[in-house]
Amino acid sequence: MKRLVSLVLLLALAAMPVGASTFIKMNQKDLVRDSAAVIQGEVVQVNSFWEPTGTVIVTEALVKVEDLVFGNAPSVVVVRTAGGEVDGFYIEAHGFPVFKAGERVLLYLEPERDGHNRVTGYQQGQYQIVRDKAGVEYAVPTYEDAGGLVGADGRPAPVQKTIRLDVLKDSIRGEARRANRILEN
Repeated sequence: MKRLVSLVLLLALAAMPVGASTFIKMNQKDLVRDSAAVIQGEVVQVNSFWEPTGTVIVTEALVKVEDLVFGNAPSVVVVRTAGGEVDGFYIEAHGFPVFKAGERVLLYLEPERDGHNRVTGYQQGQYQIVRDKAGVEYAVPTYEDAGGLVGADGRPAPVQKTIRLDVLKDSIRGEARRANRILEN
């Protein structure tokens, strides 16, 4: 009887939903294809709020554009993402972009119907910009491991590496040209 109870308990636990997100790995070609613009900029303001239904916290970041890598974008872009903190309630949306005022970022953007933007490919389309002691700028992926990211074959995706910012931007512009995307700069 004890074994039967243990087996039933084990089966019940196995049937419970898992709290994880799975995203399809996007390479640079996919990100460029699915983006209306790629920008480099500084996050000037971050605000979290409950969506109108009151069930989900959303974060809105205002990003001042420093460089339009390709596409069209205003001088300040509004980017929305799931998750954030409001009045002591915190929702962490694993794999979704997270913004901090004052940070510099490179973002692949796709427009939403309401006029706001979202980051293409979730965190895959977000890089932090950092500068070394010599003044060289680097783009650092915002996700540290492939947790939750899978390739088209279903296997875990490889980890993205830090890259010189100028090299990444040149590569993005080259991919946009190959895809016959309109370049605005």
